[in-house]
Amino acid sequence: MRDNIVSLVTPFDEKEEINFDALYQLLDFQIKNGIKNFWILGTSGEFNMLNLDEKILLVTKIRERINGKIYAGINENSTRNSLFLAKKFYDIGVDFIFSIPPLYHRPSEKGLILYFSELRKIDLPLYLYYIPSYTGYNINLETIEKMIRDGILDGMKYTTSDFVKFLEYLNNLKSISNKFKIFIGEDRMILQALINGADGAVSGVANVVPELVNNLYLEFERNNIQKAIELQLIINKLANVLNKGDYPSGLKIGLKYRGINVGKVRKPLMEDSRAEGEIYNMLKELGL
Repeated sequence: MRDNIVSLVTPFDEKEEINFDALYQLLDFQIKNGIKNFWILGTSGEFNMLNLDEKILLVTKIRERINGKIYAGINENSTRNSLFLAKKFYDIGVDFIFSIPPLYHRPSEKGLILYFSELRKIDLPLYLYYIPSYTGYNINLETIEKMIRDGILDGMKYTTSDFVKFLEYLNNLKSISNKFKIFIGEDRMILQALINGADGAVSGVANVVPELVNNLYLEFERNNIQKAIELQLIINKLANVLNKGDYPSGLKIGLKYRGINVGKVRKPLMEDSRAEGEIYNMLKELGL
């Protein structure tokens, strides 16, 4: 079965501290509904809102709680800070590490390759988290190809609404190494990506409806494509409303209506009050 990974939100209490009771409830909810793999400290996890100590504590608590695979984000701008986190996560016992390319002070191609080369020295599989709409710049396909050939990268999560571009990366990078794993990071493209040979998806919507995302994978594996299409269309509708407001505020609203109070997003992120009613109505319509 392809890898079904949830991009886990980070629960906060009313004081914007990490709420570990809500975290454990969320993890149990995911596991009960078929999710076994966790993408921690990604965009859904508000990684840029947490300090280093919080990141280490969060990953430690998750590792203590679950037996599934953990992909831990080390999305720091400096190689120094990223290496610090990578070493900590190695000691904690995560299964994989991932990183976006450095932000603001954008490195040259040489600096970018050096950044990931240093991270690869940690004895953990390394994934590129490629989300140009957030980082603000593209990485040349040739640069990624070079890092695969040099044994630096083991896989990537590509979050894009441009499916043609995703297929270009998928086909080119797979031709270099069939061991290189490529995940789609756009919920509305999960089935299309699986059909075209992607290794799986990292889903934000799975926070709220893990059973629907898990069932999509199961129907795909059973070659019941019509049923998988029906599930994908439902996920599309959910993604449209859950992505409203400052991301990932919609996911947290959705979880509240599923009985798991993970709090609000950290300021200055804000919820969209208009989205709350739409999310409630959509979940009610689906009987969730």
